[in-house]
Amino acid sequence: MIELDSSKKEQALKAAKIASIELLESTRPLHGILETCKSICKMAGISDQNTWIDLEINGYLVKCKTMDDLCQNLPSYRKTDWKFHDLYGNLISLSPTIVALFGQSTIYHPIRELESNNPIVVEAKFLDKFNNFRSKYGLDEISKILIYEARISKDEIKHVLEGVKKRIQELLDMIISLLEMQ
Repeated sequence: MIELDSSKKEQALKAAKIASIELLESTRPLHGILETCKSICKMAGISDQNTWIDLEINGYLVKCKTMDDLCQNLPSYRKTDWKFHDLYGNLISLSPTIVALFGQSTIYHPIRELESNNPIVVEAKFLDKFNNFRSKYGLDEISKILIYEARISKDEIKHVLEGVKKRIQELLDMIISLLEMQ
């Protein structure tokens, strides 16, 4: 963190406190609050948080190109349960073993997309490895049906948004604390 003159410090502190109130009262979308956090971090010289903020704003596909990358780099709050569907939209039931191996979704979408209240669908390209495994090692007929997409429920999206909200609050608390100590 850089040493700020008193007017910039007050400006950053005021912006952080307002953003914290907006977050707690849910009066502003998370993507807008993240943009504010990015500006505050820039103003205060806190650059180590910008990567996370950028990933939340732009989505994790900017950094992660494969399912393995996503699994390794996503925060825990972005890993949720998912429902698998075939080409015709039929729900595919999976054994508990397969669910344990592959049952965590990777919600890599930008925060604005998650806030839009539209259904979220995991693209087929992230399911190829899973489909290959199922067709090669599956013991039943259901294993031969290719998974076309995975859908993420509104409850799971809400879980992700709450995780982002919690992390933003932690960031704002840290910024406010640092600025008040200066």
